[in-house]
Amino acid sequence: MTKLHTFIGAALLSITFNAQAGDCPALSGQYSIGTDDADFSTVSEAVNALKCGGVSGPVTFQIADGTYSEKVTISSISGASAFNTVTFESESGNNAGVIITNTTSDATLVLNGTSWVTFENLTIDHKDATYGNSLRVDGKASHLAFKSVVFDGIETTKEGANNAVINFSASAPKSEVAFEDCEVNNGSVGISKTGMSTETPDSKTTITGTLFFNQYEAGLALSNEDAPSVTNNVVSSLTTFKGYKAISMDNVSNNLMVSNNIINAANGTYGLALNNCGGKATNLGQITNNSIAVGGNSDAYGLYLAGNTDNQVLNFNRVKLTINGAQAANQAYYRNAGSGNNVNMLNNIFYDLNTGGYTIIGNTYKDHFNQLPGQSNPALTVSANGLMVEKVSPIK
Repeated sequence: MTKLHTFIGAALLSITFNAQAGDCPALSGQYSIGTDDADFSTVSEAVNALKCGGVSGPVTFQIADGTYSEKVTISSISGASAFNTVTFESESGNNAGVIITNTTSDATLVLNGTSWVTFENLTIDHKDATYGNSLRVDGKASHLAFKSVVFDGIETTKEGANNAVINFSASAPKSEVAFEDCEVNNGSVGISKTGMSTETPDSKTTITGTLFFNQYEAGLALSNEDAPSVTNNVVSSLTTFKGYKAISMDNVSNNLMVSNNIINAANGTYGLALNNCGGKATNLGQITNNSIAVGGNSDAYGLYLAGNTDNQVLNFNRVKLTINGAQAANQAYYRNAGSGNNVNMLNNIFYDLNTGGYTIIGNTYKDHFNQLPGQSNPALTVSANGLMVEKVSPIK
């Protein structure tokens, strides 16, 4: 019998009689999960203690290596705050050692109205289920952190957030969510994060150092977001889904940062796609130092801007198209299908292999020292530091 089994029995009894938080002792300090003499046998058992008593100080759950076959649902935690945080982490520090898995529908880990919780050095697995998510976040949530977590989702050819590896619903605003040095495998989408609306967007999402592998529809899809930062990630997929977007952003406002990412979309269609993503004239969005390769035998766009995607700097990006099939008209590295006001292109390198379409097609843009093949839209008004650049007809 674990040290807190008696406590858990009392907790569950009090919950049965509709007790409120406070009828169980609040947790504080470090607890163990999973061994014979641990404080809790399972992750869900520890979560039940959180639900019953809340926390009165910082709490860390150290999980012993092993496979935990359970669906884990965490709601709002009484007493959690910037000081009284809750952390679930691998005792060994090895994210392959602790596997939380669920093969039924829905999700393996569900966070509903949860804040001030961190997950570190774990694997959250849902790959053997028929559909659903490794992680789903519902309700109003903030200050969630995932560090060196492996998310294994379903290998699928289906679309939609219901089959995303990580799914943030649009039920309420979410802020200060961070993924750091994680791995996201399979799924329709790696991370699908949809804010409530443009009036009530999610804010300050940070995704850095994360590998997105083998998604069918999109690697990373953010919509209705304020000032997200997407840096130092790798997105790679061999999907043949027409319309695949390695990184997709829709209605993202203010100081957008997309930098130092590596994108390999071997079969197309979009490397980085921005729709209605507007910075401010005094605080431009930054699309910098990304390496983007797009292949396939259909339309291919390394950088694609649509709608009112204005006030952006595209700087030091390296974009390559490697088309395997027949040449198609209007293939492009940068295509602006919207207003394109105040789009600044500086020091980019554009390279194509046998595309035969336009390298740049869209509205007026400011061209500063970009390296282009001999392909651009002859209808464009292009300037480089105030000097007109010769307009070249596309190579066919």
